[in-house]
Amino acid sequence: MVNRVSFTAAVILFSFAMCLFMQDQTACAFQQSPTLERLVNEGKLPPLEQRIPQQPVVVTPVTRPGAYGGVWRRAYTGLSDLVGARRILYDPLVRWSPEFKIIPNLAYKWETDEEGRIFTFYLVRGVLWSDGHPFTADDILFYMEDIVFNKELTPTIPKWLSPTETPPKVTKLDDYTVRFEFDQPYSLFLQQLACPQGMNFVTKPKHYLKQFHKKYADPEQLQKLIEEKKASTWVKLFLDMSDIQRAMFVNPEMPSLCAWVTKVPAPARRFVLERNPYYWKVDTKGNQLPYIDTIVHELQAESQTIVLKAIAGEIDMQGRRLGGMQNSVLLLASAAQGNYVLVPKTSTASVGVLLAPNLNHKDPQMRQILSDSRFRRALSLALNRNEINKIVYRGKGVPRQAAPLKESDFYSESYEKAYIQYDPAAASSLLDEMGLKIGSGGKRIRPDGQPLRISLDVMVSIQSWVDVAEIVASNFKAVGIDTEVKSESMELFRQRTQNAEHDIAIWSGDGGLECLLDPRWYFPYSAESLQAPLFAQWFQSRGNRGEEPPADIQMLMETYNRILRTVSLEKQKELFRRIIDANEQNLWVIGIVHDPPDYYVVSKKMINVPKRDFQSWMYPNPGPIHPEQFSYTTGK
Repeated sequence: MVNRVSFTAAVILFSFAMCLFMQDQTACAFQQSPTLERLVNEGKLPPLEQRIPQQPVVVTPVTRPGAYGGVWRRAYTGLSDLVGARRILYDPLVRWSPEFKIIPNLAYKWETDEEGRIFTFYLVRGVLWSDGHPFTADDILFYMEDIVFNKELTPTIPKWLSPTETPPKVTKLDDYTVRFEFDQPYSLFLQQLACPQGMNFVTKPKHYLKQFHKKYADPEQLQKLIEEKKASTWVKLFLDMSDIQRAMFVNPEMPSLCAWVTKVPAPARRFVLERNPYYWKVDTKGNQLPYIDTIVHELQAESQTIVLKAIAGEIDMQGRRLGGMQNSVLLLASAAQGNYVLVPKTSTASVGVLLAPNLNHKDPQMRQILSDSRFRRALSLALNRNEINKIVYRGKGVPRQAAPLKESDFYSESYEKAYIQYDPAAASSLLDEMGLKIGSGGKRIRPDGQPLRISLDVMVSIQSWVDVAEIVASNFKAVGIDTEVKSESMELFRQRTQNAEHDIAIWSGDGGLECLLDPRWYFPYSAESLQAPLFAQWFQSRGNRGEEPPADIQMLMETYNRILRTVSLEKQKELFRRIIDANEQNLWVIGIVHDPPDYYVVSKKMINVPKRDFQSWMYPNPGPIHPEQFSYTTGK
């Protein structure tokens, strides 16, 4: 039996409701930008009514309906920084509202059965890809049947799509209705669809990608494409052409459903996105979105030059690469000069920065040391968090462990405060107990007689993290641990940590609010679980790759799997408490300080930007605040 529940929200309505907003008109009328109007008049583009649904999705502007035109000026540091653009183009089947709640989007409603196993999605009719081809249930089935269920392309189905060993059954009920049926209840499916990975369902146009797929393509033509693209196999070709960031920003031919499409691909000096003439949303006056014509990303060699561009008034709306709290005073002092305001972003992370000791270390002696909970507790006690807070965060942060936030349903005060007191004497006592005795020069010696040396891997592009790392190294040296800071490029950092080549990695404590969606720091869950990336591989591959973790960590994994099958929030709390208690006891990662809000720089000429936002990967800001309704006061 299906429990027929439909979800709506004030920011998303249908055009029949939009008519209520339109005064002195007996029928709904839609308008488009002058640029597109000219193309229609020149016969280069179909009329607007042929490009948008009869009932388009309506977005209510934050302040007022905007004006068409303008260039949104941003900056980026290259291909590794394309996630900034990806966060702007956010249109999954269901999405996060600005309040961090699930609301409709390309699926205008859904139904779930009483067990939470069966999900039926109803797609907005008449949505077109940016090349004018219809978006239908066939595109969703193509992603599932021809990509996810193809073992050459997807050797292991991601856990977020298949929480058990049995993949979901996906059925096309008609061109605009799709049903997912799981073998067991899946409590987080809707939330997972609203997260960045949910974009996979709406970025795989079958009519375009099938030319690269062995099942559909002519063998001779496919071989020509393999040679032309310099791919080794059809699998490599297809994965390259369908990768989200490459497809959206490196290949201008890739059709899109998002508000802007690539005109000049990355990594150009001026990476340019232009409005999608087939975009399927309008404002409350019937004006097709987006308002802004183009988004230009200027290539910069380093983050500091992006800060200088912001100060000079050459950034219109951006939060990435601005230095966070490190540069907030400078940005605030220069706001009048740059003609901008700072809009706060409240982080959902448990801490702004944490330490992830590598439990998969390739040196057996170091693995034994890092896997000893006494060593991790000693590191935590050796940290002078108040000093770090005062120097790096100007006293505005909060010392704590990487525990759920107070706003979370899973908050634990005891875990938040576990071992956060500054007690180098207690730290030294634990290290002595482990047999890590002080040798000549006041430095500790490993049980095998070798000097104990620790390196802290940190990304050089985030200066506040580097500053934290330097203080941490000083704190560890004070208890006899010889410590160095390795400041690395993002590419090198990723390479070392994914291959478990680091000692201790420094990263932010994602998952403080959205604990169940991003539990990377509560147990080895994903490739981002830098405390044990090989255990995480084992978990995600269901034991086919990586390293089998010890029993206590496997217990955490099984408990999480039970949570996925549990619909009751109270039961979820009970189960997750077991994971929290284990973390409090073992301290697999070491939290330092929860940092104060970060900021967007927003030009005073730009309107419809809310007064605050969240900062999270699972809530890929600024996407949920509808960048398509950003506008300039005079079109700019």
